[in-house]
Amino acid sequence: MKLIQTIFVLTLAALLVGGVVFVAGQAIALIVGNSEWLTFLNDSLKDPMCIAASICAIAGFLLSYKRHQKQGQPEEARTL
Repeated sequence: MKLIQTIFVLTLAALLVGGVVFVAGQAIALIVGNSEWLTFLNDSLKDPMCIAASICAIAGFLLSYKRHQKQGQPEEARTL
């Protein structure tokens, strides 16, 4: 469970950083008017970000499934 949570956090962080770099790079390339940068960003960042998004989504699903499974189990009676 801890491994899945670590994978989720790392891929989510990679997506956030990759998204900021991707969008900022595209904005700068559009302002400068350099289509080669747009092509480079699209070719180099899009595929790894899609893979990271898929891994992050699967890890998130597994985390939510385990959380619901734990909530469904009855608690033991507590004694004073």
